[in-house]
Amino acid sequence: MKIAFVGTGMIGSGLAVNAALKGQDVVLYDVVDTEVVKGTVNKVFDILVEAGAFDRARADEAFANMSFTQDLAEAVKGADFVQECVPEKIELKHSTYRNIQEICGEDVIIASSTSGMFPSKLSEGALYPEKIIVGHPYNPSYLLPLIEICGPHASSETLDKACEVYKAMGKEPVICKKEVTGFIVNSLSWGVMDDGIQKVLDGICDVEDVDKAIMYGPGLRMAITGQLLTMSMGVKGGFRVMAEKYGATAARRPEQIPHYPEIEDGVEAEIANRSEVQGQNLDDITKFRDKAFVEILKLQGKGF
Repeated sequence: MKIAFVGTGMIGSGLAVNAALKGQDVVLYDVVDTEVVKGTVNKVFDILVEAGAFDRARADEAFANMSFTQDLAEAVKGADFVQECVPEKIELKHSTYRNIQEICGEDVIIASSTSGMFPSKLSEGALYPEKIIVGHPYNPSYLLPLIEICGPHASSETLDKACEVYKAMGKEPVICKKEVTGFIVNSLSWGVMDDGIQKVLDGICDVEDVDKAIMYGPGLRMAITGQLLTMSMGVKGGFRVMAEKYGATAARRPEQIPHYPEIEDGVEAEIANRSEVQGQNLDDITKFRDKAFVEILKLQGKGF
């Protein structure tokens, strides 16, 4: 599979490194000098090697298989997928998409790494607007697996193909079905940030205690089982019995919990979709979670 990365800052270079490490045919395009691009890519490899993700030999092999060019046509011709990571300037993105689609036609999917522009805005004036979607990574892109895909106007085949490409890069794609500010993840993150800031301003605690409260409590759990699965695991029977068991302490709106069948069914589907390593039933998930907790706490100097 050929994946072209158009724009090679730390985001584009990081994603390109991920793809190269998974054996994909990777080509990076930028208008800046190729040696500068190679330097950025090598910086990503250096970070990952130093962090112990893999050894130098594997990094050198992956780098040797990457291609670099200042010719857009050379980069995208024959590509199965284009990841656009140019600066957040709508005119630049529009001209980039038009050039790519003039070269590739309607076959190639273009995914933008934008964190704030909606696909409907990105695709304005495009030759094939339905093939332009958002593929938003989370910082640092070279390490965190998350990719948010947003393309309400795109076909299910296009979205499925994007998911397939990202999974082949070792990523975990999620689908944002509507154009909402912050997509999924930044909206969730901002909510936590805003509440944390307000607690400090209200004199409830100081900044360090806000962060400790997250780091050593719900943040640890979220890292292993998210939030909805985490809360469901807190009571036998999950969301289906949570309000009845805990009453007003279950949530800010406990009376509504029993009326969310899509959440109850969704948690069960999530459990079934987990990998064998992560556990596919509550007993195995709990064992996996606890082992992960131990390893994280050791790294934080909180080992037993």
